[in-house]
Amino acid sequence: MTEVLVLASLFGAGAILLLTAQPVGASRPSLARRLAALSPEPTPERALTAEPVFHTRLFEESLRPLLERAGAVVFRLLGRLGLDLRATDERLRAAGDRGGLALFEGQKLAGALVGFSFLPAAESFGLAPVTPVWLWLVAAAAGFLLPDAMLKRRAETRRRRMREDLVHFAELVSLAVSAGVGVEGALDQAAFSGEGPLFEGLRALLREGRLRGTSASATMARLPAEVGFVDAEPLAAAIQAAADHGSAVTQALRAQARALRDRRRLELVEAAERAQVRMLLPVGLLILPAFFVVVLYPAAVQLLRLTGP
Repeated sequence: MTEVLVLASLFGAGAILLLTAQPVGASRPSLARRLAALSPEPTPERALTAEPVFHTRLFEESLRPLLERAGAVVFRLLGRLGLDLRATDERLRAAGDRGGLALFEGQKLAGALVGFSFLPAAESFGLAPVTPVWLWLVAAAAGFLLPDAMLKRRAETRRRRMREDLVHFAELVSLAVSAGVGVEGALDQAAFSGEGPLFEGLRALLREGRLRGTSASATMARLPAEVGFVDAEPLAAAIQAAADHGSAVTQALRAQARALRDRRRLELVEAAERAQVRMLLPVGLLILPAFFVVVLYPAAVQLLRLTGP
């Protein structure tokens, strides 16, 4: 009976994928969407849909809409329960994931379904022993929460890289302004002179700003929110003030670069201190017992020889 249910579920999933991939019965795009497609001005919605999530076109056209719709339902349900997902949205931007919050929640739901069905499917095919239902629920919870842990790690790694890029960017802009280049030109030169996630995000925003006709300083003000990196807000504010009011920006840029370097140095010191604390566990559990065995074993043997019969 279990094999029949598993096979029926697989057949139903395949049928849904085939049916959703067909153009028959698909709704026509609205007039506003068709007019927006003719506009050269990029919008956030178009930016999100331009980046594929899956490697195959079939999954991109059939599975992605299902995940987005399911994720939207999960998003509304979590919102009604009082859970704030703004931190998750910020982590998605910081990690460079442009799929959106709805798609991410849909991926979490798919992970939960896979985790829940993995053990009974393996049991039905004789690949695993009989497992209780609570293990299925644990696997489903792990499949739902694992993307959050992976996203947090990716976001923290990318933010560390962006902190380093921000120091280099501030120094490049400061050098360009000191050489007599204007603020707008200095931003363009610095953005296209470096490599890294911060420079890539800034270059994309500058290209979009040129299409919209906005200045580079105004585009720079959007950078912290677009890439989910709040550490860039003081630098963006200083550049915006220099462009709007003509205030001196060289000293402010140097001060920002110095403050960022000091903050990075403190983070390295804190990481070293945390590493010392984490080293106590393997030292206490592995090294010290082995050391005592090596040192005390010969003494114990000699003591037994002396006190033995």
